[in-house]
Amino acid sequence: MLTLFFVPDLGSGSHIEVGGDEAHHAIKVLRTEVGEEIVLADGSGAYARGKVSGVGKKEFQVEVLERGLQKPQTPEIIVIQALMKSDRAKEAIELLTVAGASTIIPWQSARSIAKWQSDLGEKWLATSITASKQSRRLILPVIEPPISTAQIARRFAERANLIVLHEGATTKLSEITQSLIDGPIVFVIGPEGGLSGEEIGELSAAGGKVTLLGTEVLRSAHAGFAAISAISALIGRW
Repeated sequence: MLTLFFVPDLGSGSHIEVGGDEAHHAIKVLRTEVGEEIVLADGSGAYARGKVSGVGKKEFQVEVLERGLQKPQTPEIIVIQALMKSDRAKEAIELLTVAGASTIIPWQSARSIAKWQSDLGEKWLATSITASKQSRRLILPVIEPPISTAQIARRFAERANLIVLHEGATTKLSEITQSLIDGPIVFVIGPEGGLSGEEIGELSAAGGKVTLLGTEVLRSAHAGFAAISAISALIGRW
């Protein structure tokens, strides 16, 4: 499989010059050579397959062989992820990205120990880019600003499939697929300490389905990956 690099602009010509961090990684780390075929993508679905035609100290050139546009998968899968410690958060973003989450929204839940910091958005995006390159994902997930419980209820009430994962639920994920409506599938993932009763009540009142994801209790960092995997198989996306 061809190595994937992300660039801000694919242009429209027969050649593309790549600089910045991607060029440094290609030249210094991967030792990319003239003649190699690679894929360049802009993160929104447009891509170009090409052959490296020149390698400099800080940039390299690509002769375009093919251009294309990948459409987003449907339905959209949104994950609202409770904040965790930095190492767990990085793991969660990696797993959500490779599983196919289209949007990832941080959530300062009642029992989250970690707090949102101003630089976390950039860190989450950088992690998602690395994971997208590894998984050959052409469309980067959207990393949104933090959301509150009240905002979750207002935004997704009756307009999406709001699925609240909770180890105390009695309804299994496989039991709700027949009642899914047209619209995005939104998973709410709580912190390691679990969801509070107030949060469950508020999200349930907004139409959220409190759902069980197996009998084993997963870590917060792993639950989203498992949920996306399960729903993708259940709805025929996989």
